[in-house]
Amino acid sequence: MTVNVKLLICSLGFLVFTACEKEKDFPDEPTLTVREFTKVNSNYAIWRLGFTDGDGDIGVRTDRDKDNFIVTIFRIDTGIPTELNATNYRIPVVDNIRTSNGIEGEFRFDIDNLDLFRIENIDSVMYEAYVIDRKGNESNVVRTPEFSVN
Repeated sequence: MTVNVKLLICSLGFLVFTACEKEKDFPDEPTLTVREFTKVNSNYAIWRLGFTDGDGDIGVRTDRDKDNFIVTIFRIDTGIPTELNATNYRIPVVDNIRTSNGIEGEFRFDIDNLDLFRIENIDSVMYEAYVIDRKGNESNVVRTPEFSVN
């Protein structure tokens, strides 16, 4: 055998071995990760979150399901956070991304109407949130950085 044939066989063996990657095994509790936070302008920001859920029961199915994305907003004054009233949200059922060990994906949370904070003389804020799946399992808490609303 020539060196090129041996190299080709070794390369093919390596590709076959690495193509058989084991599926991830996620815990039943949802897990959130911050993928990106972007303040687009003085009135709008985008918060991209990754998630996993081992038993795949993340997302609301009907109007009877409770809100499942629990958000807290903090006003930041001289470095001291004070909790503000916030609305909770509903992440719909995630379809067509199931693995044998759960689901994995990403969602985007649009933060708009930041001008309302300026009306109340708030300079900067921070959001934190967590997810609750249909079995009541709570995820970890994730936060945005503190950001100016001016």
